[in-house]
Amino acid sequence: MMRYPIFLLSFLITGCKQPIKDADIPGVTEAELEKFLLPDSVYVILEPDSDLPWAFKDEKPATLSEAELIEIEKILEKAIEENNHHQREMLEQHNKNHPDRQIAETGYELRTEGYKRQYVPILNSKGQKEIWINFFCSDNFNDSWRKGVVWVLDGGNCYFNLKINLATKTYSELRINGYA
Repeated sequence: MMRYPIFLLSFLITGCKQPIKDADIPGVTEAELEKFLLPDSVYVILEPDSDLPWAFKDEKPATLSEAELIEIEKILEKAIEENNHHQREMLEQHNKNHPDRQIAETGYELRTEGYKRQYVPILNSKGQKEIWINFFCSDNFNDSWRKGVVWVLDGGNCYFNLKINLATKTYSELRINGYA
């Protein structure tokens, strides 16, 4: 007799969860959806504008689907992994060459947790979808970051950006701000 209420309760709890949009994305597992879908509060998708003349040429505005956001995350993970590997190599070399001035990090290691993001998706002249992504860890921008690109000089790895090409599944132009 007790089994029925427990079954009903567990059915109601799991059945009332908000379904994930695009849950039937081909080639994407539910675990990937859970890992890569970001809450709306940490990112915004902006239209390309004249503030980015160096970022894209002959572009046309584009949109992003949840499947593309997941693909971006996979490429982004690779970019961060490669950057951080390079930073560890530089750190080891520095500490080997300067035993009297050991340091624990370069200041250019990257992560994505705790950062806000601005995505600017375009179709390039070849018809390929490219996305310029701007990352920043500061909350000093109120909601203005949702309306236009955040530009900051210095700040180190608290501010970085890169381009991702979804057609070629590659990244380029990873830029990390310097330190004053």
